[in-house]
Amino acid sequence: MFRPSLEFVQRITEATAEARHEILARVLGDLPAELSGCVATPHRTLIFRGLCSPDQIFHRRTDGNISWSTDPRDLLDTRFGLTDLDRETLWRSCRGEDAFLYPGLGPLLRPGQFVTLGPRSTHTGTYDRATPLDLPRHTPLRAYARLTYELLLEETRRCTGLGRVGILLSGGVDSATVLAALTDHGVDVTAYHMGTDDPSADESAYVRQVCRHLDVPLVTIDRVTDDEDYFPTTRDLPHPFNHVWLRTLERLADRIAADGIRFVVSGLEGDTLFGPLRYGLHDILAADVPPYEKWRMLRGLLGTRWELSRLLRSARPAYSLYADPEALAETELGSDFLVPHPDAAPEPYDLDYEPQENTLNLALWRPRGIHLGKPLGGRSLRCLAARLPDAYRLIPHAGRTIDKPVLRLAAAHRLPPDVWRHYGRTWLGSPDETWCLRHPDALDRVLGAPDARLTALGVVDPHRLGEVLADPRALRRNAENLLCSAMVELFLRDLEARCRPVSTADDRR
Repeated sequence: MFRPSLEFVQRITEATAEARHEILARVLGDLPAELSGCVATPHRTLIFRGLCSPDQIFHRRTDGNISWSTDPRDLLDTRFGLTDLDRETLWRSCRGEDAFLYPGLGPLLRPGQFVTLGPRSTHTGTYDRATPLDLPRHTPLRAYARLTYELLLEETRRCTGLGRVGILLSGGVDSATVLAALTDHGVDVTAYHMGTDDPSADESAYVRQVCRHLDVPLVTIDRVTDDEDYFPTTRDLPHPFNHVWLRTLERLADRIAADGIRFVVSGLEGDTLFGPLRYGLHDILAADVPPYEKWRMLRGLLGTRWELSRLLRSARPAYSLYADPEALAETELGSDFLVPHPDAAPEPYDLDYEPQENTLNLALWRPRGIHLGKPLGGRSLRCLAARLPDAYRLIPHAGRTIDKPVLRLAAAHRLPPDVWRHYGRTWLGSPDETWCLRHPDALDRVLGAPDARLTALGVVDPHRLGEVLADPRALRRNAENLLCSAMVELFLRDLEARCRPVSTADDRR
C-alpha cells in the first residue's frame, strides 16, 4: 500500500499547478510502477499511468471544463446515443477483439506516461519506460531463463507480508511458474482453477499435479453450463467484456471473496512478454544469440509446418509468419452472422491497454475487495523482455513450434516435466461450442430479439444469424464470436439505459 508523505503531496501539487513537467517526471518516477492516479488543482489537472498499471484514467474536455474518471460511461455527453459508436469498432468487439469502444475520450495514456490538462493547454510526457537490461552479447537461452526466475522471485517477494494469497491457476506454464516462486518464499497461497467436465478442455490433471508437487491447496470452480446461468447476473460493466468466461469468473470471484482472500495473482503478461509477437527467418538471422543456437533454430525451422516459400518471405524484416494471409486465415474465428467489413485491416494488437482486463478490475475484482496482481508484468521482467530476442520467444524443434521457451526453462527446475512441457493438447473452446449447440434459442433471444441493438446498428445481419443458428456446423464454427456478440448486445442495452450527463463525472472507484 502506497502512502505518500506530506512533502511528496506538496511537491507533486506545486509541480502540477505550475506545469513544471521536468519536475513532475522526476516526482512521478518515485511512485510504484503499478500505480495510476490523478492530481487536481484549481487551474490544472495531472493524470498519470504507471509502467505496470493496467488502469486507464479517461478524460474529456468540454467547453473549457475537464472531466476525468476510470469509468468511461461517466464522461459521455448527455446527447450520446448508441449511433455515436463506430460501427467497425463494434464489429471488432463482436469478433472478440480487445477494441476500445468509446469515441472522443483521450488520448489514452501508454504505460509510464502522464498528461497535464490546463484551461487551454495539454501536455503529454513520459516519466518511466521499460529500458532493456544491459546483458552481454550472445546471451544464451538458459541464461535468460535463470535470470527470469530470479527476477520473478524479486517480484513475488512483496507477497510475503500479505497474509493468505490466492492464485488463478490455469494449467499452463505461466501461472504455474508464478506459483512456484510464491512457494519458494513460503507464502500461504491457495490455488483456484476453473474446471470443466469436457475432456477436450480439461487441464485439471496438470493443475492437480502442480499443487501436489508444490504442496498447495486447490479449489476448483466448475464452468457454467446451464442456459439460465451462462450470462452474468449483474452487468454493471464500464466496457463490453466480449469474452466467454464472465459468469464463471463472477462465481470464482465470489468464492475467493468468501474465503477472505484480498490479494490474488495470476500468470497474466506471460504471453505478451515472453511469447511470439512476430516471428520469421529474419528474427533468427538477425538475433543476438550464440551461433550454435542460431544454427539449431534454422534447422528446426525447416521441419515445421510452414511452407518453404513462406519461410523465405519471412527473411524480410516486415514479414511475420504469424501475420501473413495464410496465418490469419488459419486463426480467424467464424463471424458469418455479422455484416461483412471486407476492407477492415487485420486486428491491431494494443499491448499497452486491454479493455477486457480493465473491465474485470473495475466490475468484478475491486467491488469484492480483491486486488489482482501480475508478477510476470513487473518492471524488472518488462526490462528483461525488452532485451529478449524475438528468436527466443519461439523455438522450432522436432517439427513443432514451442512458444515461451524462456518461461518454460525458467520453471524446469521447480515444476514436473509434464507441466512445463505441456503444449497444445487441449481444446479450450470446446465447452462453449457445446453450449451453443445445445442452446441456440438462448443466443436467438439475445441477438435475434426484435429490438436487438446490434441489428439496428447494422452490425448483425438477422438473416445470416438465422442461418447460423439453424446449422450445427456453422454454430460450432461461430460459437465464440456468437457469445462475444451476445455480451456486446447485453452491454449496449445497459449502456443505453444508464447513460449519465457529463456534469456528474467524478472518480469514485
